Amino acid sequence: MIEITKLNGQSFLVNENLIETVESNPDTVIIMANGRKFVVQESINEVLRKCNERLAALNGSELVSMSDMAVKSKINAAVPKI
Repeated sequence: MIEITKLNGQSFLVNENLIETVESNPDTVIIMANGRKFVVQESINEVLRKCNERLAALNGSELVSMSDMAVKSKINAAVPKI
């Protein structure tokens, strides 16, 4: 699980495996697989970084590319580790 912060400053934990999408409208909205939505303080890149750190801690590989080009273009493609 990753720690996320609501707009009111309250921290809570989210199961990163159940995140369906993360949007910026301009607030960051995490949409879970069950349809629940959370508006959070973290940016899309911060949520992505937290998910990648958690996955790397569990099995040593990132979930999504964190290259400068991918982050700048906001296109984060899945990158298989070989």
